[in-house]
Amino acid sequence: MHSRPGPVATPGEPIVWRAMRRSDAGGLHWLLAEAGQVDDPAHSVSRREVARGMRAPRFSPRVDGVVGVARSGAIVAAASARLGAEPERSTLAGVEPHREVALDATVHPAWRGRGVGRRLLAWQVARGGRLLEGARSAFPGRVVVGAREANVQTVALLEAAGFHRARSWLTLDRSAACPPPHRGLPAGMRLERLRLGLSEATRVALNDAFRDHWGFAPLSRTEWRRDSSGDFAPKLSRLVVSGRGTRQSPIRVEAFALTELPRRDWVRTGGPFGYIETVGVVRGSRGLGLSTIVVAEALRAYGRAGLLRAELDVDATNPSGALGMYERLGFRERDRAVTYALTP
Repeated sequence: MHSRPGPVATPGEPIVWRAMRRSDAGGLHWLLAEAGQVDDPAHSVSRREVARGMRAPRFSPRVDGVVGVARSGAIVAAASARLGAEPERSTLAGVEPHREVALDATVHPAWRGRGVGRRLLAWQVARGGRLLEGARSAFPGRVVVGAREANVQTVALLEAAGFHRARSWLTLDRSAACPPPHRGLPAGMRLERLRLGLSEATRVALNDAFRDHWGFAPLSRTEWRRDSSGDFAPKLSRLVVSGRGTRQSPIRVEAFALTELPRRDWVRTGGPFGYIETVGVVRGSRGLGLSTIVVAEALRAYGRAGLLRAELDVDATNPSGALGMYERLGFRERDRAVTYALTP
């Protein structure tokens, strides 16, 4: 497999398989743009994001990725398997944590219907199994892959390969006009815009807030710095903090709404919008309405910045009741996706 990466080519197939390289970022970006026009016309991925993904922790393109090259030299198919971080033991009640390998694959629309995707998936599952075996995790392993429900061919491919639906996700949006009314904060708490001096406290809060959420693994400082770049918009991100910033009373982030500005998608979706990438409340401050406050403050910031709407994704079965909270704030469903899982 290492000497000849990827699925075995069928006779006459105009694709040559080879290991993925970091220098493939440009070709992969082109492939994702071409496929995205069919698979998800409302969203795109920047070349910078593709290049950054090549340098992600625990991912080696040479052994964890494969590309299919047409006679023209264009990359027309690609697949990867990425080992996730070791999860923590604290998770949803009654749900055992898993060490996961995330699968991602794309086939150019002109090359579909030839069984390329099926062979790529088989290679990914095999590679995912080897990654899990080598990780020697304290937890059971599984491979996971996401798909929009609207992409019926992808859904059929995954289900035929034995994957089961593990989780559903909703994309919600609302107008940035007429934000919800102001709500008072508990004593000792105040609103802040995310700034450099609060970055590490925000990472710590994020890890605490999502420790008991499905599929979460804590973010390291390196992963946080990588994720806090590109489209990330700290000026439009809002925090609830406590503490005076002294040794006796250090600043602590209690809740957060982190924003991205995917400008490349503004034309195709009808105008400027902000994406609320992450909303969370630390476990010790739940039940105080802080998530509603930070989202409402983010919406106010969007309006002042001239954005037309806000978009976010939410776990359809989030135990915190997040979906109901967003609906009360005026968000409505726009799209739906599913995470599929398989034990290799």
